[in-house]
Amino acid sequence: MNAAMEQPILPFARGDWRVEPRGSVGSALAEARRRRALSIEDIAAETRVPIRYLAAIEAERFDVFPGLIYLKGFVKAFARAVGLCERWALDAVTAALGAPRRRATD
Repeated sequence: MNAAMEQPILPFARGDWRVEPRGSVGSALAEARRRRALSIEDIAAETRVPIRYLAAIEAERFDVFPGLIYLKGFVKAFARAVGLCERWALDAVTAALGAPRRRATD
């Protein structure tokens, strides 16, 4: 694997040091999946996350998850599978749920 493949695809503006997505977590994950020419079934097979939950993440239907720990675990696995930064994905889900984000100094 070359160095370019090892670098995560970050949904941030070029040169921006802040962790701010250019869209919602669901749309960023869906876009990254499409960019890699993967189907939602491919992601489900790789991550072992049921298709219904992956589709719910892309649609930002977080109310269908049995618990927050499942949501966070599934989002982290999805982000890893499509090459996005897992930390950004978790922070974006937390922000989407309305919980305060951790500061870099905490």
